[in-house]
Amino acid sequence: MAKFKLRKFTDPDWLRTISPQHLISFVNPWRTYLLARGFDLPPLGHHAIDFTELAAVLLAPDASAPPDLIDALYYVHETSSTEDMEELQAKVARVGIAIADDPDANPSDYAIAVWNADPSVIQERHAEALAKRQQHFDYFAGRTGRSRSFPAVDNANRALIEAAFDDWFEEHKRGRGCRLFVFRQPPHVWLLVRHGKSMRREASHWDDGTSKTEFYRPQQHDVLIYDEKHDEIGVHAETKGEKSLYLRTLGRVLFGREDYFPVAKKYTLAPLVEHGAAALNCADVDGIEHVKLVEYRQYWGGEHRESEVRRATDIFAALASRGADHMMGGLPAAAVFRVKFDDSPKERRVVIRAPASARYERNEDSELVEQWLRLRGFLLRRPPDEEVDDADTAKVLDSPR
Repeated sequence: MAKFKLRKFTDPDWLRTISPQHLISFVNPWRTYLLARGFDLPPLGHHAIDFTELAAVLLAPDASAPPDLIDALYYVHETSSTEDMEELQAKVARVGIAIADDPDANPSDYAIAVWNADPSVIQERHAEALAKRQQHFDYFAGRTGRSRSFPAVDNANRALIEAAFDDWFEEHKRGRGCRLFVFRQPPHVWLLVRHGKSMRREASHWDDGTSKTEFYRPQQHDVLIYDEKHDEIGVHAETKGEKSLYLRTLGRVLFGREDYFPVAKKYTLAPLVEHGAAALNCADVDGIEHVKLVEYRQYWGGEHRESEVRRATDIFAALASRGADHMMGGLPAAAVFRVKFDDSPKERRVVIRAPASARYERNEDSELVEQWLRLRGFLLRRPPDEEVDDADTAKVLDSPR
């Protein structure tokens, strides 16, 4: 069952943004449950509803609350923005399902209409939006090292992939029933893996003052992005085992060899040491106004695992004010940049962690930032079938989110 953000959905003011006709049609399948809780849902087609009373019932679900009602509320609430409505309209047109034309429908009304026609369209949109909210990826280069199309994912190989995932998840106490979603936006292909986590037991508080124990399996969403232009894949996952599972399985089923995505170095922060402030030049990148280095971490290692962090609103400006041209010795292991894009009044953070990890505030920033990184020498390109260092493999697979 999806995690339900109850207060967010059941705010009576939010419910009032939905037309009574759409809201009644949406919760109609659970009419019996609502009546048992003291709320008499008006007949279909009715033009009035007591939003406050309905919210009161939804605000305090009891043990008999239908799980599918909670899921339906969650998915519709999560796909009720203006952007969601545009994406849903495109999906409805592609799938060819019939949605009644309602010129007065707002995003919530339209999401409900689509849910009533085909819930899977809403669930797919939710998965797509969720995938694109992830910000931190570890990158793995493909074996060809050159442009190639992502293989087609049909029902047969999707079933093979999901079965392999399920076998691993079950063995590691995370249950079965995972789902793989694939979204193509050339030159990128987004993949979302929805699966269970280990079982959780926790206390719940009830309005009559009693306490009960809830035992359930939380849901997890992992995201991968394949770059067709550069034959590399970014992975957002919680554990080393999950990252390895995705790389091995996709490599074997879709690319013909389990080791198609060995770990290789992608980033180097050497330009910061070698060129100083000149490494931040972005005049040749349309869409970026300026880049500032605001933090970097140096790892010295040794018996005591020593590391050092330096921060400033502009590190190179701070060095210049003290008459220093370059950073002090040593090669940074991670760096935080503030990037000012033409389309935004505010700077946005970009975090690069050697050898192969990046974090963006917005995933759409990655294309311009990687163009800048490549021009300034921060991006490394590995020749096809180059030998991979096991230490680098461990670093990337073990990297935290």
